[in-house]
Amino acid sequence: MKTLQPFFKRALVFLSFFLMTGMNPVLAQVPDGLPNENRVYGNKIKTVLLHKEGFEMSAPVMKLNSDEQLKLSFDELDPDLKRFRYTIRHCEADWTTSSELMITDYIDGFQDDAINDFSYSYNTTTNFTHYSLVFPTSNLRPKLSGNYIIIVFLDDPANVMLTWRFMAMENTPLSVTGIAHQANNVTDRFTRQQVDFTLEYNGLTINDPTREIKIVITQNDRWDNAIRGLSPRFVRGTSLDYTDEPQSLFNGANEFRSFDIKSLLYQSERIRKIDYDKNGYQVYLLDDLRRPFKNYVTDKEINGRKLIKNEEHSQNSAIEADYAQVHFFLPFEAPLGNGQIYILGAVTDWQLNDSSRMTYDFQRRGYEKTLFVKQGYYNYLYVFKDNRTGKSDESLIEGNHWETENEYTIWVYYHPTGAQYDRLIAVQDLNTIH
Repeated sequence: MKTLQPFFKRALVFLSFFLMTGMNPVLAQVPDGLPNENRVYGNKIKTVLLHKEGFEMSAPVMKLNSDEQLKLSFDELDPDLKRFRYTIRHCEADWTTSSELMITDYIDGFQDDAINDFSYSYNTTTNFTHYSLVFPTSNLRPKLSGNYIIIVFLDDPANVMLTWRFMAMENTPLSVTGIAHQANNVTDRFTRQQVDFTLEYNGLTINDPTREIKIVITQNDRWDNAIRGLSPRFVRGTSLDYTDEPQSLFNGANEFRSFDIKSLLYQSERIRKIDYDKNGYQVYLLDDLRRPFKNYVTDKEINGRKLIKNEEHSQNSAIEADYAQVHFFLPFEAPLGNGQIYILGAVTDWQLNDSSRMTYDFQRRGYEKTLFVKQGYYNYLYVFKDNRTGKSDESLIEGNHWETENEYTIWVYYHPTGAQYDRLIAVQDLNTIH
C-alpha cells in the first residue's frame, strides 16, 4: 500500500484544485465560438419552446430563489429514444459569455443533468419523440441573476443539439415605470414609437449609475433590433430619467401576418390549399402582398409568437399535433441585389439565417420559402437584411405605422464597480395600447 500513497496524494491535490478553481469539464467540451443565442443544431430537432411553466406565451424569465420554473420542450423527428442532457452558461447583458465567472460561481448542484421526460407522438403522420424539461431542479439551479444560455447535447457536450436564451431576475427594491407611445419628434411621428421610463432606486445603493446601470429594450421578444447603451437624460437624487431619449425609438412596423393550421382538415382564412402527398401535408398560403403604403389596419395577433395546437379532437397537442410543409410566396418584380428577405417570428425562432431566408423564383417572379412546422397558430413578418450593413428592416415590405400594437420589455442590468458579472435587477413590460 505504501507504493500507492503518492498516487492518492496526487489525486487528492487534483481534486482539491478542481473544487477550488471550479474547473468545468462539461462546458470545456462545448465547441468554441458557439453563439449565445437561440439556435438549433440537430437536423431532426423541431419546435423548441422555452417559457414560464404554465404560461406558454410568456418570455423565459424566472425570479431567482423562488418557486418559479421554466419549461423547455422540443421534438426530435425520430421515434427512437435519445438520452439528452443539458447544462447552462452565464452571459453578460450583451450576451457575451461571462468570462470572469467559474461554473461553480453560478450553478448550484451538478454541472449537467438529464432530460428524462419524454413521450411518443400519437396518431400523427410524422413520427417524433417529444422531450420536455421543467427547471430549475434540485440537481441543477442558477445561483446568480442575469442572462443564461441552456445548452442541450446528446451523449457528449461536444454534440450540441440546441441552445436557447433565458433570464434569471433577482429581487431588488428598484422599480421601473414607463410608457410606449407615438414618437414625439415631427420626423418620426407617423412611423415610429418611443419608450420613455424612469428608474427609482428605492433604497438600492448605486454609486455610479452612468457606468453601473445597463439598459436593454426589446420589441416583441426580438433581439435583432434591441436597443442598448442608453444613458439617463437626467439623474435626480435616487432616480434615473430616460424620458425623451432620442435613441429609444423603434420602427412601429405593422401588425404581424398570421396563418392558422390548428386543423389540417379545413382551410382557414389565410390558407389557399391543403394537400397530402408522399411527403406529408402540404399547406399553401395565399400570396402575401407588400404593405409599405397601405393604410394601417388593426388586427388581433400574438406579436410574432406561436401557439402549438391541434384542435381536431386532440387530448394532448404536444404529441398529437402533426407536422406540415407550409409554402410562402411574396410577389416581387425583381430580386433585390443589395440584401436578402427573411421570414421573422417564432416560426423561424426569430433568426435571420439560412433556415428563414427566402429565395427568388424567376418564373413566378417572387420570393418563396417552405417551412416544416407543427400544427398551431403562427405570426410572422417579412424582413429585409442589408448585405453591407447587416441591419434588418421590416419597413421595406411591411411599412411603418405609429398605431401598431407592440410589446416592449425594459431589461435593467447592474454591474457594480469591481463585480464579475451583470446582474439582472428589474424587468418591465410595456404595451403601446395600455
